[in-house]
Amino acid sequence: MRTLVVHSGGIGDFLLACPAIKRLYEDGPVELLGRPDRLSLAVAGGIAEAAHDINTVGFETLFAEPSPSLLNFLERYDRCIVWMRDDGAIARGLLLCGVPQAYVYPGLPPDEWAQHASQYYLDCLGLGDAPPLRLDIRPVRSERDIVIHPGSGGKSKNWPLECFLAVADLLERGGRSIAYCLGPAEESLVVPESATLLRAESVLELAHELAAARLYIGNDSGITHLAAAVGCPTVAIFGPTDPSRWAPLGDHVRVVQGAPWPDADTVLRTACAITGVF
Repeated sequence: MRTLVVHSGGIGDFLLACPAIKRLYEDGPVELLGRPDRLSLAVAGGIAEAAHDINTVGFETLFAEPSPSLLNFLERYDRCIVWMRDDGAIARGLLLCGVPQAYVYPGLPPDEWAQHASQYYLDCLGLGDAPPLRLDIRPVRSERDIVIHPGSGGKSKNWPLECFLAVADLLERGGRSIAYCLGPAEESLVVPESATLLRAESVLELAHELAAARLYIGNDSGITHLAAAVGCPTVAIFGPTDPSRWAPLGDHVRVVQGAPWPDADTVLRTACAITGVF
């Protein structure tokens, strides 16, 4: 059975769905439709065969008269699983396009969801439990020491920048090397002029970089989930959001939370403990 999974959400949300996608892939071929920049992580990580751009297959015509390009695209699939807000139109449209099986679920867990978010996607499909996500992403040859990502998709989830800078300064005084990971969401953040910057051209390129890092420190963000998914020892800093629901999982992950934020010393001690060295 060839399955198409449609997911157009953010990096973190997609990675939270990946344990379910991996379970699907264990039973048969899986292809993905959404934003290829993030879906390519699953292909490179060995849990999907291909990633397609939702903006080029005519998916929007599903809500009116399906285009020939969409019909041609969908005819290869036996089953379509969609994580997207829907009033029933998507499921009806897929069935009318000839997809034998179509299942549509909200893209995010409901507000009252009390388990880890990754379990939501598994439960949608009746797949039970799954181990923490691990993507088999090859590290770049040049190993990095510590990567700090001080941003996220929402300012309310960002530990104060001065706290990141304080931790970085202490780590550098202890002989560690720091690289700041800055993307479009972090353009307004000012780091020291002498700082080493990690600016990847794509999410997949960043995944290769993170796979080579000895430690990652970041907020509740998609990039923090990515670091954990590629096996990098990860310190995830949480403030107002619930780590029992949204934190990355794995023995190599340490979550630090305060009221509302942890102090710099606590994050520093956690970083040192997870790497075993200062």
